[in-house]
Amino acid sequence: SSLLSGSGETALLIDEVGFRKKGRHSACVGRQYLGCLGKQDNGQVAVVGGLSSGSHYCPVDVELFMPKSWDCDLQRRKNAGIPDHIAHRSKTDMALEMILDLQSRGISFDYVGFDSLYGSSSQLIGRLDKAKIPFIGDVRENINVYLSEPKFAIPAAEKGKRGRKPKLLKADIQTVSLKEHMETLQSEEFTEIAFRDGTKQKIRALFHQKDVWVKTDDHVCKALKLQLIIRKDIDGTTKYSFCNMHEDTLTKIAQRQGQRVFVERIFEEGKNQIGLGDYQVRSWEGFHKHMTLCFMAFYYIALQKVNYDETLPLTAPVIRKLVASTISSRWENLESTMDYCLKHLYAYRRQIQRNLNRSPET
Repeated sequence: SSLLSGSGETALLIDEVGFRKKGRHSACVGRQYLGCLGKQDNGQVAVVGGLSSGSHYCPVDVELFMPKSWDCDLQRRKNAGIPDHIAHRSKTDMALEMILDLQSRGISFDYVGFDSLYGSSSQLIGRLDKAKIPFIGDVRENINVYLSEPKFAIPAAEKGKRGRKPKLLKADIQTVSLKEHMETLQSEEFTEIAFRDGTKQKIRALFHQKDVWVKTDDHVCKALKLQLIIRKDIDGTTKYSFCNMHEDTLTKIAQRQGQRVFVERIFEEGKNQIGLGDYQVRSWEGFHKHMTLCFMAFYYIALQKVNYDETLPLTAPVIRKLVASTISSRWENLESTMDYCLKHLYAYRRQIQRNLNRSPET
């Protein structure tokens, strides 16, 4: 986290990365959704946490996701070396544990960002809000919310109606889906904001902000107040997000929402430049060792970007070529030095042999 501490606000970005694999013996392999393919296929999936600040980014944590089919498959678990305490957990549970663990280890970040898989989990956002961790996460358009604060009570029994008396608490207002709310909005309820730097110019979009209430626990008679952020891109794409940043401006929240794009850059550079998916190991330990080595290489690349940001903007492919050229140059120098040493060693050996031939006593 100290690497990015001088670049402004730091986001902890949570997402999952997939690796297509054949067979059934690699740790936690199975038929599941792989984001790299955009469909279900046989492969491995890992939950990843990465830090991002400004235009810089670096992964910091990873854990392999275990499908349910592996939970009780003792033989495959033994062959893959999966520890006994590892069990199937949902990706949202893994994400929550990762966030709290990074926080407890002193990894500093200003807020957490994630996609709709995690943002649509009422349990996850409820726990983060309870822990006072700022977050902004995309959500699905079919999520239901209250547009004003609801009050919960047991409804009175209808006169003359037979049956059991109501016992469950119900809200005094109805919920609406995010898509339904979106369809009622007028153009003047959106604000145009430049929320992120692009390759040539600022990226702009239309944003709408509104207080909503979401039920995060069916056993608690209270709804959690959140900010609903609706973003309409120039290409017509509409994105919905929840956040608990009630004191911040819409511009600041929009910039934080746009920061999530850098988790995709982590996966892109990791696979194309560092070899994140280029491994032939099957074991649980082997997978995480490979990821650790890749993260160390990624840290080196991020360090060079930060160090030369003002004087010489560098990209991952350029840094990789510079490193390869340096290694090649040093190896050539090493080879020439070794050739020089061996040449003189052989000459010295021949001289000793000639001396021995001339002086048998010696």
